[in-house]
Amino acid sequence: MKKKIAVLAIDDPIGNYFLEELRNIFENTIDVDYFTPDMVNKPYISNVDLILYTDPSILIEIIDNIKCNAPILMMKRTISKEVIDTLRVIESGKSAYVANINSFMANETLATLYRLGIKNLKLYPYYDGIVDPKEVDYIITPNEFGCIKNLKGEIINIGNRLFDASTVLDIIAYLNIERKFAERVIKKYASRVPTYWRGLKNTLYDKKMLLGQLEILLNEFDSGIILCDEKGLIQLSNSKASEIFGIEKEYLEEERLSQLIVRNKELSILESSDEINGEMVQFRNKNLIISVKKVIYDEVYFGRLIILKYYNELLREQNQLHKKLVGKGYYSKYSFEDILGQHSKLVEAINVSKKISNSASSVLLIGESGTGKELFAGAIHNYSERKNKPFIAINCATLPSNLLESELFGYEEGSFTGALKGGKMGVFEKASGGTLFLDEIGEIPLELQARLLRALEEKEVMKVGGDSIISVNVRIIAASNRDLEVMVNERTFRDDLYYRLNVFQINLPPLRAHKSDINVLIENFFKIFNDHRTLDDPFMAFCQNYDWPGNVRELRNVIEYMLKIDEGMFKVENLPASQKKRVGLKFQSKDDKEKFVIEILKDLLKKGLGTGRRSIHEAYCKKYYKISETEIREILKKLADDGVIEIYPGRKGCQLKKI
Repeated sequence: MKKKIAVLAIDDPIGNYFLEELRNIFENTIDVDYFTPDMVNKPYISNVDLILYTDPSILIEIIDNIKCNAPILMMKRTISKEVIDTLRVIESGKSAYVANINSFMANETLATLYRLGIKNLKLYPYYDGIVDPKEVDYIITPNEFGCIKNLKGEIINIGNRLFDASTVLDIIAYLNIERKFAERVIKKYASRVPTYWRGLKNTLYDKKMLLGQLEILLNEFDSGIILCDEKGLIQLSNSKASEIFGIEKEYLEEERLSQLIVRNKELSILESSDEINGEMVQFRNKNLIISVKKVIYDEVYFGRLIILKYYNELLREQNQLHKKLVGKGYYSKYSFEDILGQHSKLVEAINVSKKISNSASSVLLIGESGTGKELFAGAIHNYSERKNKPFIAINCATLPSNLLESELFGYEEGSFTGALKGGKMGVFEKASGGTLFLDEIGEIPLELQARLLRALEEKEVMKVGGDSIISVNVRIIAASNRDLEVMVNERTFRDDLYYRLNVFQINLPPLRAHKSDINVLIENFFKIFNDHRTLDDPFMAFCQNYDWPGNVRELRNVIEYMLKIDEGMFKVENLPASQKKRVGLKFQSKDDKEKFVIEILKDLLKKGLGTGRRSIHEAYCKKYYKISETEIREILKKLADDGVIEIYPGRKGCQLKKI
């Protein structure tokens, strides 16, 4: 007996159009009738299997005449590929009214055009009741010429809109149409509508169509796929599943899952749970990864989706991905040989880093800005067994919270405005098998710290806008120039995340703590910049006395600056202005040493301190740079000869004669 559909239409022409469309799509295998609000005596609607409508207002007018419990489905409609192609070539910036018989229809048609990519035109809805219409270049309408009499502009008739593929799939599911015939219907219909694949995707993931039995799509997966209903009957499988079990598809789909398990004891795990996330079993001497997801729609259990994949195939895919990622620059160029210095604190940090390099546990690098945290992170990665896998570094302080979240975990297509088509893979997924370096970890907002903690604990992530779990195998190296323990006490950093990260803590010494390594570092910078200079004693004294708040990075910047500015020997007077300012140096001539002594003498006299040669020498070395006491004596003698100071014996020391 044929299935029967009732269509609720606005008028007879539209009703006849739907009737013919459905008969053509389903090759006259179903009975179709239509009903309109203005039918004489409004006949009752009964003994039908499905009711379709386009506009809620039509349903409201006819609803009292529905005398059966058939499901009621609102049709989604689309526009033919030919029409879309015609509209896309219109010059960008032109304006158009999208005209239809009422507000709902006009806005629906406009939204469909926009969704299908017509963004070159400025579109406005038009329907009866619009006062003072705009001047537009075009009038777009689906055969509704009666509502555009007062409009001026070139008319583009897009014809009656077609059924969207998702509606065709809904009909297939509601009427339980036989699978082979359903495949033929979909293949034929695909050439007419531009939303076929999107509708198919929605069918599989978001809608009741999950049981729509669409084999054509499942064969595109390289994993084995089996769909079971709530009774355990295998409703659908793909060619890969047939290959794994060595059973022809036709026979596999006549099986009960329980029968399959009886013949393959290794699959007994399938009896234990409706939800399995990537469990590995030995199946016919091969490692097989099994995942099971429940199929639920509107809180109703429909069955299970079983996904099967050989472990060696998964590894091969991951290795191919990793090779691509490394080829794109996801690697570290640093090794422990690049960390220069012999100071005990630095050597200790290097030795500890080597010892923990092969551990899968998290590392927390603590150090001021410029101490080489990324260098250490890269060296640890390249010293580990993960060295041939990706190394990805991300600075948590450079991105706002919402962008940082999508950068870490990735996002699905359409999850937010500006999201890339097809979505994006997050750095957790990109770095899987390798190392993820999270610099400035203390800058992550509290609300994002919870998601990060879950990723570390469960080794799983979920993309922004997604609903599926992705397993990741990532070694985390985090770094901060802030005291995270203080932040924990201040409740600005989660304590559970802190302890999860702080398995191995490595403290990197600031440059001021290992100034003995400065000479080695400078020589290395000369090699990097392919230039070599001699350094006068005052410059080296400055390097040893300066605190280097920017650490090794600041030292490198100073050397690079001096190589460009100083043509010969490095001299203190040619230092960058920022370094001069920090140490209070104001260079005015080549006789700066005399001016320094005068400044120090003024300062000592003002404070009522001793002004003997030794006191002046100590103050000079402390404020400026190291200088010999003999040189101080010579400077004082010259200042006395010039009549600037008087030198007295004993405690009176030196006095200024003139200022």
